[in-house]
Amino acid sequence: MRLWTIHNNQGFSLTEGKVDHSKSEYYASIPAVREAYPKLWRHLGVDDGQIIWCYTRTEDIPVTSIPRHMWELEAPESSILTYIDDVTWNRLLGIRVRLTPRYTEAIREDAAKKFPHDPQARRQHEIESEKRWWDHKPPESTLWRELFLDKPVDGSPALLRHPIQKEWIVDCRVLRCS
Repeated sequence: MRLWTIHNNQGFSLTEGKVDHSKSEYYASIPAVREAYPKLWRHLGVDDGQIIWCYTRTEDIPVTSIPRHMWELEAPESSILTYIDDVTWNRLLGIRVRLTPRYTEAIREDAAKKFPHDPQARRQHEIESEKRWWDHKPPESTLWRELFLDKPVDGSPALLRHPIQKEWIVDCRVLRCS
């Protein structure tokens, strides 16, 4: 499976050594991430935290002004620990993100049934429904059960065990987006 992973230029080797999550801006800047990572690792049975987050679609790679290394990988599907529902992950962290089609389709269908001839009321209902969805956070145990996916949905990230095989690396380049 084709995957992409991005790390700081002074990061770590993908094929040897250890991942030091404390060097990650994401890990260091968001307290909820530091709290959630050990729980994630336990759920995956990777207590040492040696995992790599990968994008499953290039269009999901964030635009940044900070130069980073981007590795393109071709990893066997059997090497993927799991896929992560990105919306659920962010919900666990208490971060509101744009809902993916997996969530918006049901909201839009409900609004279309209730307001078939009133586009403004339909859109207002969608906005209110999405707000209610975010405001009603299920128990953490429910979110952890919903987090892990068998296959990628809406570009959900894939997690690999670190270190990876050198043969999986297709390309490595400095990514500069501005």
